[in-house]
Amino acid sequence: MDQRFHKLLTRTANAHFKRSTSQFAELGLSSGQPKVLERLVNLEGCMQKELAEACEVEPATITSILPSMEKKGLIKREPIIQESGTRSLSVRLTEKGKEKEREVANVFNQVESLSFKGFSQEEKETFLNLLERVYQNIK
Repeated sequence: MDQRFHKLLTRTANAHFKRSTSQFAELGLSSGQPKVLERLVNLEGCMQKELAEACEVEPATITSILPSMEKKGLIKREPIIQESGTRSLSVRLTEKGKEKEREVANVFNQVESLSFKGFSQEEKETFLNLLERVYQNIK
């Protein structure tokens, strides 16, 4: 059986990860933190469980990522009491976190520009649509 798809997908994902991760490290961010910053822009004040779902990780993973982000002043967690009476933590970006998210977005934009160098806009859209279909098929 031809393993071309597997090899290309793995090589591409690894190259993207290496390029972006090295830049995120220069920004003082560890693995997982860029994704959290990116998701919180649109989920301001969400519960940790919702954030985990949006990041497509286990709640325990989010629980382990957030303390260092809070210590760096990127996020603020606030206890709230839900309608059911249970206590949860609401997560918000601080101004410092919003600035860091803009830097993260810039890194992703740079890597995307490099990735699609020489592609027409139509080729880029076609590729992204096809890749989304592959993802939907296997998730």
